[in-house]
Amino acid sequence: MTNSFWAKKVDRRSRSAMVDFLRDHYCYNTMNSWNGASSYAHCIKIHRLGLTSEQSDKAYDMLDTDFWEEIRWPINEFTDSQNGFYTIGTNGRSGGYLVLYESRFEITGHLSYCPSCGQRNFKKVPPTFEDANEQVMAQEILKSRNAWQLGVYLSQPSIEALPLSNDEKLSTITRLKALLVDCSLTDACGVCGKPRRNFSTPPVQLAVYPGKGIDHGEAFDAEEWSMEALRERVDLVCAFDAACDQIRHNFIALLIGYDVVEETVHRPVTVKVLRERTV
Repeated sequence: MTNSFWAKKVDRRSRSAMVDFLRDHYCYNTMNSWNGASSYAHCIKIHRLGLTSEQSDKAYDMLDTDFWEEIRWPINEFTDSQNGFYTIGTNGRSGGYLVLYESRFEITGHLSYCPSCGQRNFKKVPPTFEDANEQVMAQEILKSRNAWQLGVYLSQPSIEALPLSNDEKLSTITRLKALLVDCSLTDACGVCGKPRRNFSTPPVQLAVYPGKGIDHGEAFDAEEWSMEALRERVDLVCAFDAACDQIRHNFIALLIGYDVVEETVHRPVTVKVLRERTV
């Protein structure tokens, strides 16, 4: 279990204990000082992490590496535990603060993706139809981007040639137009050309609101803050503290388990050269 560095035990039976905890918690400006808003935070500058002198020396070297992705997973866990309504972000000129932010998951609008290259698309992959007549009409609808009036489709040679009455064609076209809304002409990926797939559930992305302060200047008076509301806020801030503790723990684990070494990396460079013609 991670040793507590910032996290504290708070008596949730006592209003005064909870209010004191929230009021005394360190806060940081969510954007700039003139923004007039702040939120719960922790300073994660190296000299404020409680490191040994040896760990501190190593930590400064580690700042030149891509170490952050190795230690940030508690942020994802915290965000998921809060159903996306809160997250943790870095702030300050050198990212020296962890700050509690408001956030929310928003649907991206992508309807399909390419399993091969990962490219997302705002159009769905069109369905295939076993009925040959439906397939012909579907292709005409897709080629027109579903934009024509019903009668226009009847005049298309491929649809005119179908062995169906006009009423049957109109009924089918009406049904297919509704089915093919937001579909592309083919399933081909626009980047690599390989088949796309439709998302089974709409993908979401996290929208963060760093400019919004949380409890900035809040008095936590009894008229506006019930005991239940105070407990919920204390639970949130305590979860934030615990996540920050875990991030610090992860960073120290890197300092203990890894050394920073220099490597020479050769990267390919594209240049123009002369090449003799072959007959």
